[in-house]
Amino acid sequence: MRLVFSSIVIAGLSMSACNTMSKAQDENKSSVQDTGWVDLFNGKDLSGWTSLVDLDAWGVVNGELVTLKPGKGWWIRTEKMYRDFELMLDFWLPQGGNSGVGIRGSSNGDPAFTGFEVQILDTQGQKPRNNTCGSVYTAIAASKMAVNPAGQWNTYHIRVVGDRIDVTLNSIKVIENEKLDERGYFRSPDVKLPLNARATTGYISLQDHGHPFRFRNIKIRDLSPDPEPTGMIALIDDNLENWFAEDNAVWTNEDGSLVGRKGPGHLFTKSTYTNFEMRALVKVNNHGNSGMYFRVKPNPDPSNPWPIGYEAQVDNHDPKNFTGVVYDKAWPKAFHKPITRDGAWFDYRVRAEGDHIQTWINGQPMVDTRLSEFDSGHLAVQGHHDGNVIEYRDIRVIKLD
Repeated sequence: MRLVFSSIVIAGLSMSACNTMSKAQDENKSSVQDTGWVDLFNGKDLSGWTSLVDLDAWGVVNGELVTLKPGKGWWIRTEKMYRDFELMLDFWLPQGGNSGVGIRGSSNGDPAFTGFEVQILDTQGQKPRNNTCGSVYTAIAASKMAVNPAGQWNTYHIRVVGDRIDVTLNSIKVIENEKLDERGYFRSPDVKLPLNARATTGYISLQDHGHPFRFRNIKIRDLSPDPEPTGMIALIDDNLENWFAEDNAVWTNEDGSLVGRKGPGHLFTKSTYTNFEMRALVKVNNHGNSGMYFRVKPNPDPSNPWPIGYEAQVDNHDPKNFTGVVYDKAWPKAFHKPITRDGAWFDYRVRAEGDHIQTWINGQPMVDTRLSEFDSGHLAVQGHHDGNVIEYRDIRVIKLD
């Protein structure tokens, strides 16, 4: 057994309060709440937001979210993940200003590429391209140039549902029902990074690209079939000190992604869980195989590497035990083949409450059954065979006790 760990920087943030909202803003807030909209930014402090870099680079001034130290803040993101939603926000654009709205990004890496970015850029009067304002950065060009001249406020209305996106900028529809498909690249057109291979759920982020930016009226309407509950706890901790490994697989923490190679073998949480909900972003390589185990314990037989408990399967090719199945115990009624594919991220949700066991893939209900064989145990992830590469991001859990 060999373990190789590298740390994740995890930080919280707290900023000073500023002016109270005006009567008009209060009335608008009430209207927002009546229609299912929720404020992501309260106009007073950065409650509900976090960052992996210099937290003091962001702040609140006169009820606006601003870059206090342009070039030091990188991205600031929400504490909750969102899959399907409508998002509205105002942004003030300085001359030559560059920023962006990160969509479905993970907590590690660049949100513009772990998820995708709706571009904010001082390109008023230019021909739309896939890197100008209103476009999905390096993937989908806006149909019109609708950004106001520098020094003015602009309003975004972004809608993402499943694999479709709509973007309205200053009341002009600039992207309409475009598919998140094979378009997209990482910085250079030669390095392909298709939108349909990126994370299917993630955080809302705002970018500090080195310019003084101002944001206000940031609100969201969650349209996800399974919205993330408040209070989920991240499990990929510093040096993975709350995990233990069994058998041959090599587990590494690679810039916040948990990667397993050279199985068979498993990585277990030191904590045990009875009733819980677990969520994660998952990706396997070509013909990769893994699983998210729950209510499990290591096998006492030294010649048997497979744990004892339930396994939410990860396999994009097995005609019987494919991704979303509780291995050899329960199968979806609506799906008879995988809805996931190798080399593309998907989000997995597992819920166990008493004998009621459920799984979801990308918000699609998979297993919904009653199983009473195991009632408590560890969580674990599987490295299946040599040549297999499994990646997990943002493994999160909430106890239901």
